[in-house]
Amino acid sequence: MLIDTRCGRLFVDVRGEGPAICLWHSLLCDGGMWDQVVLALEGRYRVVNIDAPGHGRSAPTKHAYTMDDSVDAALEVLGQLGIERCVWIGLSWGGMVGMRIALRAPSLLAGLVLFDTSTHAESRRKLPSYLILSAIARRIGTVPILLDRMEPIFFSRATRASRPELVLTFRERLSAMDPRSVGHAVDAVIFGRKDLRPRLPEIRVPTLVVCGADDVATPVDRSRTIADAIPGATLELIGGAGHLSAWERPSEANHLIAAFLKRIAY
Repeated sequence: MLIDTRCGRLFVDVRGEGPAICLWHSLLCDGGMWDQVVLALEGRYRVVNIDAPGHGRSAPTKHAYTMDDSVDAALEVLGQLGIERCVWIGLSWGGMVGMRIALRAPSLLAGLVLFDTSTHAESRRKLPSYLILSAIARRIGTVPILLDRMEPIFFSRATRASRPELVLTFRERLSAMDPRSVGHAVDAVIFGRKDLRPRLPEIRVPTLVVCGADDVATPVDRSRTIADAIPGATLELIGGAGHLSAWERPSEANHLIAAFLKRIAY
């Protein structure tokens, strides 16, 4: 289904019945990266898989928006679906949205699972290269040279060697995205992101933090910072995985999610 939000029309796939679990993917991906996670959960839960603004089957975004607008859009989806309480599972961008929901509307969350994400503002050292990549994407789309640069940022060396079909799927889906929408998302998530670290101790939602051991986009120390600052949070690493750990190693991700859901008695 398509749901109207302030960030445009978002595609939302709803599967199963039971307590709600909401999924939000990484920048430059779509809800398809959660396919194996959805299969593992839909037998016991109502799984809400959101394609972020301008990504996947959501409508192209015609106007600039902010990270806070992303949070507003997520809350609009939950409201229109009548969801009063859920477990939020987010990877990278999705984790950033989830933490902000935990601060703004904690009563909505029974739990929070944060894959490969960050609370830091983007490193000034990385910004010039991201500006160049963003300019290329806006002008001529996600050309092969740009996709070649993305692969080692998003996937571990082990994944690129053992699962080339996964990397190819990523390239094909990213190539199909609207360049302007990609640009708006990059502006919101990378260039407009503010440092959230001072507010992490305010999060009182049961939290699991997960990171690919070989993540170079948001390295393990970023996840450790989050787990150390949120009261009661735990940190788990997925060996052989990079930035898209839940997509690269779904069995390990599903095991960690299932154990967390049992722990919070949800």
